[in-house]
Amino acid sequence: MTIQISLVIWTIIGFVTLSFILNKFLFTPILHVMDARNDKIKTAEANRQAELERREKTQKELEIASAAREQEALKAMELELSNERKKTETILADKKAEYDVELEKIRQKYEADTKAAEENLSDNIDKLAQKYVKTQIL
Repeated sequence: MTIQISLVIWTIIGFVTLSFILNKFLFTPILHVMDARNDKIKTAEANRQAELERREKTQKELEIASAAREQEALKAMELELSNERKKTETILADKKAEYDVELEKIRQKYEADTKAAEENLSDNIDKLAQKYVKTQIL
């Protein structure tokens, strides 16, 4: 086995040529495709993260708005309840005043009726006493 210089040179030239062709037409395009894919993946990941942050922010805003609406509704209900209590207290006070007036009328009528009955009874007792005295004397 002998080493042929021309074969070694042609092998080196073929290897360099093949390396150049593979690098130019295969490795470089594949590397560009892989880099582009990595960029797309990074961009998609960044977009996904931004969307996730946007959704979280929107969710927090909705929760805050919902809490604010609930607070407003609670205040409105408290105000309405307060107004209803005031109306009820006013109605109760009016009814109590009416009942007091009515009770006073009933008391006055009772006292008048009692006084009239006492006078009537007193008159009847006087008449009976006069009759008794007349019957005893005669």
